Amino acid sequence: MLEITVRSTHIDVMGHVNNAKYVEFLEWGRCDEIEKHGVDLWGMVKRGLGFAVVNLNIDYRKEAFAGDILCIETIFREIRNHKVGIIDQVISKQDNGEIVCKAEVTFLIFDIKKHKSITMPSDILNLIPST
Repeated sequence: MLEITVRSTHIDVMGHVNNAKYVEFLEWGRCDEIEKHGVDLWGMVKRGLGFAVVNLNIDYRKEAFAGDILCIETIFREIRNHKVGIIDQVISKQDNGEIVCKAEVTFLIFDIKKHKSITMPSDILNLIPST
């Protein structure tokens, strides 16, 4: 789980976190979780592989404000057909556990030169908990 503090640069004219900032927060959470499991994203690029978000659904629930500490939970849920990955993410407030937003992220791993999706490499497959 990644914790971040909401800064003034995250706030919009209505005084709460701008909706577009949540996309960035979710990306930070994904990168953090991937790296915690030993996957080197830059190493993947050096191997000619890219991590691409192909769909992102966000359900906004509560406002967050400057100074709030947000917890970003990232769960690699499943791989479909050995090519399509699904990630569940939740952003909540640290102080009271209120859910600020939930997201479902669909991603692919692709060959950078060929611009084609590939079968998930083992280091990404290892992010999915065994059932």
